[in-house]
Amino acid sequence: GRPREAATEDAIVDATLSLLDEGCYSDITIEKIATRAGVGKPTIYRRWKTKADVVLHAYAARAVNRTAPVLPSEDVFHDLEQFLMRLFTVTNHPTNARAVRCFIAESQFDEEFRSKFYEMFLVKRRDAIKSILIHGQALGQIRPDLDLEVACDLIYGAFAARLINGVLPLDAAFATAIVATLQAGFGRIRP
Repeated sequence: GRPREAATEDAIVDATLSLLDEGCYSDITIEKIATRAGVGKPTIYRRWKTKADVVLHAYAARAVNRTAPVLPSEDVFHDLEQFLMRLFTVTNHPTNARAVRCFIAESQFDEEFRSKFYEMFLVKRRDAIKSILIHGQALGQIRPDLDLEVACDLIYGAFAARLINGVLPLDAAFATAIVATLQAGFGRIRP
């Protein structure tokens, strides 16, 4: 029945997350996940086709559970700052930061993994940023001619640069600085 299926999936996700907390993506195998979850490898393969699928699914479950959505307000720049603060808070957890760095590293060598990682994480985060900017255009706070793809690259690129180098902080002050720096360029130009 469904409850047993749900319990099995939870065990697989929990096992995957515990392995991800202990090491990088490259250290994880389906066999290790199966052993830790107390299931057979075929049980995992019935749900997910590849290691990338199960690991990214498990990490997504963790990230989604820790990130509350930003509800649109009448101040798009405040919304953008709130989104970045929440993103930084989740990413700043040491195991999350290490996991994402490992995913980025794996993406450099495994094209299939890169594609899945992009679709499961980067697209969703870029789409969240883009929806904030579109809302800002509707409110008249963001220039209607703003190239939204480039704007997303600027915002997400700032986040990625600090995440990858691991030295400079991803904190509220950085979120505020990003938004303040971009506000002049993104804001609606008044005649």
